[in-house]
Amino acid sequence: MQIQLIIALISLAMPAFSQKNIEDSIAQKLINLGSVDNNNEDYSEYEHLQHILKNVDIVMLGEQSHGDATTYETKIKLIKYLHQKMGFDILAFESGFYDCQKAWSQIQMGDDVRTSLANSIFYLWSCTKEFKPLTTYLENELTSERPLAIAGFDNQWSGKISNEYYIKDLRGFLNQLNDSLELTEEWKHLESSLTYVAHHEFKEYKKKEARKDTVYINALIIYLERCGKDTLTSFWIQSLKSTKCYLSDRILGTDFRDKQMAENLIWLKEHNPGKKIICWGATSHFIYNSSEVHLKGLPFNLLDNYYQKQPMMGHYIKQKYGAKVYTIGFVAYEGFSGLINKRKIRLPKENSLEYIIGKSNYTNCFLPLNELSLTSYLARPLGHVYMKNDISNVMDGIVFNRYMKRPMLDRDFLLKIYPVKPQPIVEER
Repeated sequence: MQIQLIIALISLAMPAFSQKNIEDSIAQKLINLGSVDNNNEDYSEYEHLQHILKNVDIVMLGEQSHGDATTYETKIKLIKYLHQKMGFDILAFESGFYDCQKAWSQIQMGDDVRTSLANSIFYLWSCTKEFKPLTTYLENELTSERPLAIAGFDNQWSGKISNEYYIKDLRGFLNQLNDSLELTEEWKHLESSLTYVAHHEFKEYKKKEARKDTVYINALIIYLERCGKDTLTSFWIQSLKSTKCYLSDRILGTDFRDKQMAENLIWLKEHNPGKKIICWGATSHFIYNSSEVHLKGLPFNLLDNYYQKQPMMGHYIKQKYGAKVYTIGFVAYEGFSGLINKRKIRLPKENSLEYIIGKSNYTNCFLPLNELSLTSYLARPLGHVYMKNDISNVMDGIVFNRYMKRPMLDRDFLLKIYPVKPQPIVEER
């Protein structure tokens, strides 16, 4: 009887011992990121990142929502470190594949950096006050031996650049190959349709017309594939694929965006051999094993079915490059989120990763998730909503911000770029 009682007591104590071991492991793994506001560049303890990321070619820096200023500040500090100390060469945004390529070309020819980025990168980043230190850094690095190049991996048209230049640039490229292409009815129809897209007049663009355009774009792609394999032709093939996907998703109700974003990033990587890439975008796009995601409570758990059916961009990238990719999510202990509407971030529950990390003295820190089993812990890396599944199965590391601030639009600058209205963005899940 005594033996049975001892066994029972040990069984009851085991979960507590296990939890303490995990919490101790978390505490030992934390890397202090220091202050991230006021354009801070103190990298005192960042050398620990060298070992973690030494064999990585793609670092994906996510964000919980598009309204997290402290996350933006942290990403900018990490970007500077990765560029200066770890040899990363390209900063790729969740913004237009064509837009960002055109903006970088204009910047290299002497155009203003901040204006060019605001014309190409979604305004919810590029027109905030927190984003400005990054544009200053990029500008200062232009004259260095190794400037940080700008690129985009989104299939959406994200700024004024695509609206003003895409049709003209595409027409000019095609004319160099075959000046009779723009005389066809199919080209005239596509050009007219893209004018609707440029002016955000999607209600005027009917499904029948979109189907006709996507068929023609397919024909253009096949034609270009036969013309040659030079980089410029390859770029326009990829751009046309992105545009076709954009039209299909917006008008025909398909959902190819994440797959196309992955293909665009793969294109960037393959056409920049030896270059290392930093990605800026939503964590929801960067996660892998997305079928494991389970969000807590209505209405958020209704998205579980979407994640189970729809691989995210990060899943395709992880399949392609494996350990060469490192996905970083973000979580916050408390504060406020939201670019337009203010949302309070509540103090974390005791069985959450945020609560455990919050026991530390760090204001901002990084936790590598390898060799951690976190099945018993909640976390809020997606939209500040609790996720019930093991976070270590869907991302490689997590950044903890103790206090989250809301971003502030630079309204005078925004009105200068968009006197009428900015380019809309598809809401993140």
